[in-house]
Amino acid sequence: MIAFFDTVHEDTDLYSVPQKFRKLVPIKPLQSGQKAPLFGVHRQRTIGQYVTWQADYAKTVHLHDWLQNGPLVVAFYSAGWNGYGKNYLQKLIELQAVIQEAGANLLVVSPDSPDSLQTLVDEHDLSLTIVQDADNQIAAKFGVYSTDDPVWNWIAGITEDVPYPALFVVAPDRQIQFSYIDKDFDAQFPAEAVRRQLDGRSAVKTLAFYDRNAA
Repeated sequence: MIAFFDTVHEDTDLYSVPQKFRKLVPIKPLQSGQKAPLFGVHRQRTIGQYVTWQADYAKTVHLHDWLQNGPLVVAFYSAGWNGYGKNYLQKLIELQAVIQEAGANLLVVSPDSPDSLQTLVDEHDLSLTIVQDADNQIAAKFGVYSTDDPVWNWIAGITEDVPYPALFVVAPDRQIQFSYIDKDFDAQFPAEAVRRQLDGRSAVKTLAFYDRNAA
């Protein structure tokens, strides 16, 4: 796949800056083995909708709608991350093919406005499914956003209320099977770890299929 973004070098003004003038309550991202929180998104805040027919006429699309046909990779993103955000989005686009090949789906969650997200999808002809997370409510449920531990308090160059970069692999039963967060904005993107997790699920599913046939 040809990248639609030019290589974006790390912003010179984007670095960790601990602020000690206030007492912070660190975020607590959900971990593997925990249940993903229930959430719903109004259809008008959903772009590139991937839903099953059961939700075709509903005003709100729920987590269980996206889990109907297999695992869901939930990735938090914001253009408010500046250059980091462009690189991160490019990696999500590249990861989407791996996710779909494994029989899973990708849901990108962003606090950015629906208009800006729609413009992003249209201008670059993206096939991503993106939902607007008003007031970071979904991010807070996953433990990757908190008003007590804002990104802008740690990372210079970021001035908006945005979630931390994070990604979760959620099984159809809502169990989180993989959890990743880049709190310092310098971690390696977990493409290989996600691939291994999804490949492992595919192998188990294939074995179960053959066992049923053998029976």
